[in-house]
Amino acid sequence: MSLQKGEGQVFLKAGRSFDPARIPKAIKDAGFTATEVRVTAAGTLSARGQQLELNVPGVGHAFTLNGGPQAEALKKRSDLVGKRLRITGKLQLAGDKPPTAMSVEEFLPVQ
Repeated sequence: MSLQKGEGQVFLKAGRSFDPARIPKAIKDAGFTATEVRVTAAGTLSARGQQLELNVPGVGHAFTLNGGPQAEALKKRSDLVGKRLRITGKLQLAGDKPPTAMSVEEFLPVQ
């Protein structure tokens, strides 16, 4: 945690999971404001119509994948639907509601 830089990092133990959508509320409850929350999450890529989603184990909802520099490249990779991916992106914050969408800054297939 660096208050000077306005940054913090959370690392999970191997095999553990939590809902990254809870991060903005935790930041707010600590008395701070999150302007951007960048996460790296591993899960299974799925498609709902034209929309891609990331289903993260241990999280009760999928993250809709919207925007970001690699979003279009990921959409072109239909061979990755149903496969495990590691995606780094920014949670799309919507007021006080927990975020259920994230951008695609980077993606990588996971074995």
